[in-house]
Amino acid sequence: MKSAPKTRASRSKDMRTWIVIADGGHARILESDTLHTGVAVRLEMHSDSRLIGGKLAADRLPRAQESANSARHGIEPRLSLKQHEKDLFVARLADYLKGGRSRFDQLVIVAPSRIGKSLVQLLPPPVAAKIALCRNSDMTWMGVAEILTRLGPIGKQLQKSREGQ
Repeated sequence: MKSAPKTRASRSKDMRTWIVIADGGHARILESDTLHTGVAVRLEMHSDSRLIGGKLAADRLPRAQESANSARHGIEPRLSLKQHEKDLFVARLADYLKGGRSRFDQLVIVAPSRIGKSLVQLLPPPVAAKIALCRNSDMTWMGVAEILTRLGPIGKQLQKSREGQ
């Protein structure tokens, strides 16, 4: 006996969705798996990019001798230490998503535009193809229910599965 083909509505309920909520120093990955399981926090990541630049450096900045007198000036790095730490953080997040690509069917990315664009650029094509929504916003401080409310149709679908409807 042949099973009936799944309708679009039932397929969307069975889809495993990961929602990445990130900024430059903190990320949460929410996971929605099957009906009635709701949305759970899968991962929380933190970075040192929230520290003051001086606390990130292991030592003082290198010095340069002034040619006209005996003054010595600090040499600023081409890339700020905070930006370097943010770039490392986004690369770690992209690696995690790449490693877990078989565990989700669609991906929602919620991050400020610079972080979101960097993350999408670092994702390999098989993972980038699973992106269903990319929202340029900082929602790291919000609770799960408020995030789902602000995500539009995808959020409403996940909210329904969370409530068991």
